[in-house]
Amino acid sequence: MEKKVNHHKTNDTDIEALQRELQEEKKRHLRTRADFDNFRKRVERESELKSINAKKEILLDLLTFLEQFEQAKKHVQDPAAAKGIEIMNRQFNDLLYKQGVRPVECLGKPFDPEVHEGLGYIETEDYLEGCIAEGVCSGYKLGDILLKPAQVMIAKPPE
Repeated sequence: MEKKVNHHKTNDTDIEALQRELQEEKKRHLRTRADFDNFRKRVERESELKSINAKKEILLDLLTFLEQFEQAKKHVQDPAAAKGIEIMNRQFNDLLYKQGVRPVECLGKPFDPEVHEGLGYIETEDYLEGCIAEGVCSGYKLGDILLKPAQVMIAKPPE
């Protein structure tokens, strides 16, 4: 007795169906990879943003402290105390500089509401109209991020 072996023969329609299925799986795999990459990038951006916001919050507190140094310098009568405040002020500015904090450019520059807070006008011929004639309180940036706008007086021609 001869045993009959049943060989499964694949026909063209089976091959086409398998190829379509393979293509669909490839597409699904690529979409999954793209979704994962987008998710990873979003998580990285959110993490970086949280870090920057935390740093910004601390730096804002330190800038308030720096402003108090600036005010103290103006009112101290004792030369030795004034020198001590100046030394601490310089060290404090150095610390902020190491953290990437930079002052906002002001004097003589055109008024820019993105980085300057206008407090009023000064009649002067020393600066062009619309340019900053006096810095009242310093402004600071961390890279491209504005930490605190500079408070300024804007030049206008004398009447």
